[in-house]
Amino acid sequence: MQVSCDLLPEISEKSPDKRDRHPAEGSLFGDRPRSWVCHPGDGGHAGPCTPAHRLQSPVRDHAVRDRPQMGVCPCLKCRIPTVKKETPIHLDPQLFCRYGGKRIHGDRETVYCFPERKITMPTYILELKLHTKRESDLRYLENYFREVARISNTVRRFAIRQLELLSRDPAYKTLLAEYRQLEKGKEKTEVSHQLSVMVSSYGLTKYGLQKSALELRRHFTYVHADVYQKVCDSVWKGVEKVLYQDGKQIHFKRWEDFLSFEGKKNSTGIIYQDGKVYINCTSKRPKGGIILSVILPKNQGSDHWKYEMTCLCDPTKYCRIVRKKFSTGWRYYVQLVQEGIPPQKHPHGTGRIGVDIGTSTVATVSDTACHLEVLGGNIATKEKEIRRIQRKLDRSKRATNPQNYKPDGTIKKGKKRWTYSRRYRKLRDQLRALRRKRAAALRQWQEQFTNTLLEEGDTVYVEKMNFKGLQKLAKRTEKREDGRYKRKKRFGHSIQNRAPAQFLSILERKLSYTDGQYLEVETQTFKASQYDHVTDTYQKKKLSRRCHTVKGVWVQRDLYSAFLLKNANDTLTHADRTLCLQTYALFQQLHDTCILALKTCNRKLPASFGIK
Repeated sequence: MQVSCDLLPEISEKSPDKRDRHPAEGSLFGDRPRSWVCHPGDGGHAGPCTPAHRLQSPVRDHAVRDRPQMGVCPCLKCRIPTVKKETPIHLDPQLFCRYGGKRIHGDRETVYCFPERKITMPTYILELKLHTKRESDLRYLENYFREVARISNTVRRFAIRQLELLSRDPAYKTLLAEYRQLEKGKEKTEVSHQLSVMVSSYGLTKYGLQKSALELRRHFTYVHADVYQKVCDSVWKGVEKVLYQDGKQIHFKRWEDFLSFEGKKNSTGIIYQDGKVYINCTSKRPKGGIILSVILPKNQGSDHWKYEMTCLCDPTKYCRIVRKKFSTGWRYYVQLVQEGIPPQKHPHGTGRIGVDIGTSTVATVSDTACHLEVLGGNIATKEKEIRRIQRKLDRSKRATNPQNYKPDGTIKKGKKRWTYSRRYRKLRDQLRALRRKRAAALRQWQEQFTNTLLEEGDTVYVEKMNFKGLQKLAKRTEKREDGRYKRKKRFGHSIQNRAPAQFLSILERKLSYTDGQYLEVETQTFKASQYDHVTDTYQKKKLSRRCHTVKGVWVQRDLYSAFLLKNANDTLTHADRTLCLQTYALFQQLHDTCILALKTCNRKLPASFGIK
């Protein structure tokens, strides 16, 4: 990667001296105020020298995991010209991610930043399977997850109790009512400060929860202190929703629902180094924990193997242990949270892309192609199998727990004790495995389709969607023309099976790696489904009408909406009519090609496409 010369700062020509060297003001890593920032000179290196034992892996000869925190560069051979404090410095994020703030010897590429500005570097996840064939390793991981579950539920119990005490406090009620009545200003700020002080006095802070959890450490032997803090952080997110958002209460979690735990850094607790994962131990002190090997692709030289080796060259921020339920039992994986940008396996195009997302379908329009697809393609949803297993589970649960049901078949209120048979547990594991397979296949399809879109453009226009609102039941009870009641269910089932929000998050994430733009238009003012760029008018249409007529020609409704989104104006409030008129002829050709391909394909099309 080349850096343009106009981005390089002016470097003093005088010979460097010890007095000219200075520690960086601020931090490239956010919370490291004394980290050394080096600037490359002629023939010099771009960072303090690092001992060989601090290198992360054999394939990474230039990426350093542990950066020394010191004010003076420890390298005696460092000859680095200085940059004045007031000189604005440019940051190249790709180079920074590529080298982790350092340069190999003799490299003239440069990384810069504003010293006073906090920079958060992008991250990505590399998932590797763990080798866990020994019974001792499986037993150790199972006990670790059990302790994590006990710690989490204990902290949740503490948070629930403190929230109840806080809600009963008359002073808190008075301040909260006063806060809601006040408008923005100094008085509201003062009341907010008093509320935060009162909330802190009940221990309802991130550090208050961590303090309550530390009292449990003497009762547990597996969980590391960093994992303790991460568990408390997850509980704190729920407390924040109850205190400051629309959260109603904090729920407990079963042991089977805990699917991961993670550390805070790659130096203590959970460590990845040289193809091995150290849990509660290190390479120098292997006792006290377990050492698990990661499974890499056997075919060295394949694309998959090259991709993982390239990812392992980036510095690891922290590790996450994940378990997944299979029909044969639990399988364990390690997720390495890598710092930087993942290797790009597909070319990226330039241009605009309009994306009209639905609850189960997606329509896209670019300068080169049109797509109208069902989210997930032809993946098997396993609906019949899932419903059959759910009926079996319900019958088994009722047979073993008749005391918890009323004569009409409904569940009694209050606390109950449930008993599950061995058959019930086997069926539950089968249900977990089916859902896991469906979710994995759906995500794989969405990742592949996103790569196809990014080959066509780098600026994506989408509508702001509230999928959470679409999942809710209808409030009114309405009747049909034949006198039968309409179903109050809306789109929750299709959203669960197709995950449209997940598709948009994948698209936004991948655009961030390539400096692309993800833009959301104002749905209320844009009205993509009602606008006609030829007549410059809006016409409301029923949801059942799946077509749009432009100059007497039939056009698929979703594709036309994606076309209008692609031609959005700079304010993202309306479609740019001039741009629509210029590009409509090309869109008509791409549209006809797409519709012809759908008609000739040998698969069943949904009724929402409007294609017969």
